[in-house]
Amino acid sequence: MLGIDTKAAVNGSSLASAVGGERPEEWSDLDLELSRAHRVANDSVERADLDWLCRGFSAFLASGGKLPLERCLRLPTNERALRRARRDHWLRRAWLQLEGVSSSWRRSERLAVEVHRFQLAKWPRWSSLHQAPSEASPLEEALFEAFRSHERVPGTAMQLHNIAGHCRTS
Repeated sequence: MLGIDTKAAVNGSSLASAVGGERPEEWSDLDLELSRAHRVANDSVERADLDWLCRGFSAFLASGGKLPLERCLRLPTNERALRRARRDHWLRRAWLQLEGVSSSWRRSERLAVEVHRFQLAKWPRWSSLHQAPSEASPLEEALFEAFRSHERVPGTAMQLHNIAGHCRTS
């Protein structure tokens, strides 16, 4: 569908394995759609996934095939968009790791500092790895996956705040 191998796109610590560990209300809509796609690809289909597939295929057929199936399933429509979606997913996870912060804006400012620190101190040593080292914190693991997913990782508080705007911490 997207011209990439599902198993190659998802490693052991990525989106597919993250599905069970987080509360869905913390996810963006795209995060949910991607997790559904990964469950379907891994033959772990849930009832909600079947409903999602039915709605997507119904929209595809109703359009007479004029709309791409990816769009009908609300998935990224090309590899670049998928990489960006994965990066943003991991940045949202990193944003959610920052606790004890007084506001969502302060959380975004703190994440900007952490992204910069990670880019300078960890990424040069870890960039050739296939997964984050076992001693990595959950924040470092999320940043590792974000950097691995896309060649450009936003570093300003405003950019990170816009990405995390789909998160809810309640």
